[in-house]
Amino acid sequence: MRIKNGLGYAKSRLAKLAEGRKGLGGISVASFLETTIIPIPIEVIVAPIMAASRTRGFIVASVTLAGSVLGAVALYLLAWVLFDDLAQPLIDLVGGQQEFEDLEGRFAEGGFWVVFAISITPVPMQLAALAAGATSYPIWLFLIAITASRAIRYYGLWLLVLGFGAGIARIFEGRKPDLRQDAT
Repeated sequence: MRIKNGLGYAKSRLAKLAEGRKGLGGISVASFLETTIIPIPIEVIVAPIMAASRTRGFIVASVTLAGSVLGAVALYLLAWVLFDDLAQPLIDLVGGQQEFEDLEGRFAEGGFWVVFAISITPVPMQLAALAAGATSYPIWLFLIAITASRAIRYYGLWLLVLGFGAGIARIFEGRKPDLRQDAT
């Protein structure tokens, strides 16, 4: 119950950030936070904003993308810099060296697609960013994978809102679309 209340509070705070006087800056900050520390899909917040102003939807998607990419890079760099000090001792403590080496192998074989797949789906983006940084996956490939997958996700949402209107926003909020009202 506490977790549910905490997530509800975080969602409402992110929504206030996005809708405030400096809405686009708030959206960017909310997207950064969603990618780094708050595992609530940003679509829940930006879909209604896009539906309220369809012409502004492209800008909202762009700002959301920028905040998300910056957050992913911050996590990548954090994992890359602190790996020897924090992660490696933990891996050694729990005897997870073999699993970590397997993860490194997966990144060496197809890291781009691992990062791409994680960041386009609702799986928390933090996993891909931290794993890529910890395994020293090339940052330029990480950037391409993150930017491409998140662009598909956010601009795709904007296209859905353009095509289907506020009904899409209601679906992302977990409510049924009101077809009578959306038709107008």
